[in-house]
Amino acid sequence: MFDNNYAQTLQDQIGQLSKLLGVQNGIPAQETTAAMSANKFDCVDGLEGARAFLGKMLASSKHIVWDNNRDAFYVLQKDANGTPARIQICLYTVELEQTMEEQMEEKYVTKDDFNALMAKLDGLLN
Repeated sequence: MFDNNYAQTLQDQIGQLSKLLGVQNGIPAQETTAAMSANKFDCVDGLEGARAFLGKMLASSKHIVWDNNRDAFYVLQKDANGTPARIQICLYTVELEQTMEEQMEEKYVTKDDFNALMAKLDGLLN
């Protein structure tokens, strides 16, 4: 589905977001539920799928689910009474790290380019 660089970048971003939201390994730090899968990431189909997943969560819990249909994830939260407190919809973009070749093109010149520049500089100084 994704290449390794994309998947690793996405996993790193998910890990950082999970730490901020108090979620560890895709499961709320306070409790786990039998309704939640053992997979690291739970995926749903759109906002309706997120609402259905929220119905399976226990009271006083928070969970992140990923949308299968678009670049979005949902932060689901239930209050102490078990009432759905809110659903946060978060859209994201994926930015891939540049390859070494792309980085070299931006930061380095070839020997021919350098020699041509030196010739121009010599022409200006003489």
